[in-house]
Amino acid sequence: MSFSKGQKSLFVAFALIVGVYFLIEGLVSAKSFLAPLTMAMLLTMMFSPLANKLEKLGLNRGLSSLTSISIAALFFVGMFFLLSLQVSSIASDWPEIEEQMKPKVGNAQDWLAEKTGMSTFNETNLFDIFSDEGAESSKKEDKKEEMLKNSSVIKSAGQALLSFFDFLSLAFLTLIYLFFLLFYRRMLKKSLLKFVAEGEQEKAQNMIEESVKLSQGYLVGKFLLILFLAILYSAGLAISGVKHAILISVIAAVLTFLPYIGNIIGFALALALAAFSGGDLGTFIGVFITFGVAQVVENYILQPYVVGDKVSLNPVAIIIVVVLGGSIWGIMGMVTFIPLFGIVKIACDHIPILKPVGFLLGNDGMKN
Repeated sequence: MSFSKGQKSLFVAFALIVGVYFLIEGLVSAKSFLAPLTMAMLLTMMFSPLANKLEKLGLNRGLSSLTSISIAALFFVGMFFLLSLQVSSIASDWPEIEEQMKPKVGNAQDWLAEKTGMSTFNETNLFDIFSDEGAESSKKEDKKEEMLKNSSVIKSAGQALLSFFDFLSLAFLTLIYLFFLLFYRRMLKKSLLKFVAEGEQEKAQNMIEESVKLSQGYLVGKFLLILFLAILYSAGLAISGVKHAILISVIAAVLTFLPYIGNIIGFALALALAAFSGGDLGTFIGVFITFGVAQVVENYILQPYVVGDKVSLNPVAIIIVVVLGGSIWGIMGMVTFIPLFGIVKIACDHIPILKPVGFLLGNDGMKN
């Protein structure tokens, strides 16, 4: 039984769609295993030069690998400690922030009622709804609401604690993977080359080296970019009078891992904190100037010279990759999928049958 060309194309398209669907389902189901392993692989490419230099200085492979992951762990612990201090500072100032928020929320409710006709109410007029005869029943309802609120707070705290321990377990597992991948990095490279025919090993070697350089350049450049932006944001927001400027600055800088989306979220967070902490017009102008200057510095100085065009993905592909990574692995997917797809593009450029895919992902088609 023979099939026509159209039937074969339809079958291939159907098989491709089904394959992609089950691939995504598998990635989602195996997140707890694949996400830390993928992050460890990218960090291995990032820390390999450091491990090589430590070995040249006389350390054996085990000590060089352990020193490299210790540096990585100290960096992340330091970031976590700094953010914890800022969060505790916000928690201590929360009653004051809440008092300043109440009139703003009331004004927003009044504006909404005036513009849309929607009736709003707040805590000050809740008791006006009830008559004197229903005061007792209203107190009972208030007690029930308070009990429900307390139970929801306890539930939320429990979920937050579980999420924190999940994060710690993933971070610890990533460091374990990172140690062994650094320790056996040369053996893994030789193993990959053994899958390739002898005549193609030089091409495979070049592809591996390009992938390693891409990951190193992208991740190191991004971390330097985050450091510079955090300093710039902190200085600008502190001068503008925004409280807890360091926390907002670090969050806004880290969010630059998410292209296009991260800058908008960071700017919105800075504006929200300035509003809730009672900032005046000068504070808001300072926030606008800070983020405006930071965008100019990032786009025209830091991005070209610190990060550069490492992944060579076009903007449309980057947005799709970020959304896809977020839907599959959450924040970790948003961070890891960009360099991963950069490596996929390198592989496509070296495999003749996949060159159209590499062209579709790259920047060459954007010039015309």
